[in-house]
Amino acid sequence: MADKVVGMDVRALVVVFEQDPARGAVTRFCREHGVSRSWFYELRARAAAEGVVAALSPRPRDPGKRSPLAISVAIEEAAVLLRKELADAGWDHGPVTVAHHLAARGLPAPAPSTLARVFTRRGLVTAQPQKRPRSATRRFEFAMVHQCWQLDSFVWPLTDGSNAAVYQLEDDRSRFVIASLAERGETSAGAVRVVDCGIAAFQVPQVLLTDNGSAFNATRRGSRSRLVEHLTLLGVQCITGRPGHPQTQGKNERIHQSTQRWLRAQPRAGSIAQLQAQIEQFDDYYNHHRPHQSLRMRTPAQALADGPVAIAPIPPPRPLDPPGRRDRTRVQAPTGVLVQPRRVDAKGKIRVRTVAILLGCEYAHTSVTVLHDEHHVEVFDAAGTHIRSQHLEPGKRYYSNGRPKTYRPGKP
Repeated sequence: MADKVVGMDVRALVVVFEQDPARGAVTRFCREHGVSRSWFYELRARAAAEGVVAALSPRPRDPGKRSPLAISVAIEEAAVLLRKELADAGWDHGPVTVAHHLAARGLPAPAPSTLARVFTRRGLVTAQPQKRPRSATRRFEFAMVHQCWQLDSFVWPLTDGSNAAVYQLEDDRSRFVIASLAERGETSAGAVRVVDCGIAAFQVPQVLLTDNGSAFNATRRGSRSRLVEHLTLLGVQCITGRPGHPQTQGKNERIHQSTQRWLRAQPRAGSIAQLQAQIEQFDDYYNHHRPHQSLRMRTPAQALADGPVAIAPIPPPRPLDPPGRRDRTRVQAPTGVLVQPRRVDAKGKIRVRTVAILLGCEYAHTSVTVLHDEHHVEVFDAAGTHIRSQHLEPGKRYYSNGRPKTYRPGKP
């Protein structure tokens, strides 16, 4: 039987320990050196039977003997082989995933902790001490399917030396890949296309979570993207994570990692069409076959089917369409509506033709967009928020905001 591995200095102290110690001396010694009383007396008996020199070194382990609680060699070999198959195919191959696949094949699956020790003992695990423990992560999850979608993209190289942008639209609750799209670059047009594909396949989500990129949602930068304008008209609330904090979009970042690992195991695509075909193949396996640890080893398709499903939002009523980012000059809309950028003066007024409209001193020196025809005016701020509607009366040249002249923002 193998002996406990304890330093030679502690063994020497045990061997030379007094023969008739005082009451409690052995207990204090064992507590100070982190050994048990039973091991202390076993080592003393061994020194008396085999000699002092033999007691100073532990007994060698017998390689032919295995613990009765250890997993069989066949299961261990099957687990190692399965891990290699998953790794070569570009899929996740951690102990939890390997245990799930072993059970799916009808084999007795050891605990993930046991498999982790097996993989470490065989040198299959690369230590990553810089990674945060799972207990340090704060997870959040929306209550219903299609309540929140996450959208992001990553860059992937092609064989011709160029790069492509891969958009991935994912449901927050079920982790289901709603839609994926490969494009030449990260643009607002590509973001709108992938979202429209997801809406056509399922429904309009209540919330869209993205980063602060100019192609997705640049509201925090004081501008309004085409994607935000498009979804606002559908009643979707567009939100972003804090700048420099990608953990908010962690679910989408995690699927990027799985996608890129799988793409590295495939032949490099030479065109956008080939890359799109590979991405669609990945989405099919990811949604319908790959078990997800955060879903209790269910597939995203199963979680999507289990629901509950959020109600699609109702588009807000609007008298006139808000302007787009490209409407920087005076243009004639198909309905006869003029779209014009305006600069609010120091007193909070703007002029439309020969009419002065007071918005308020809080809008002084800001940029607004005015939509007007012969009888009606609509004013939007730089973020696309509706500020004021005004019906024009013949002969009237000034329109107040209805506040007293002594009004100041923040005062009662």
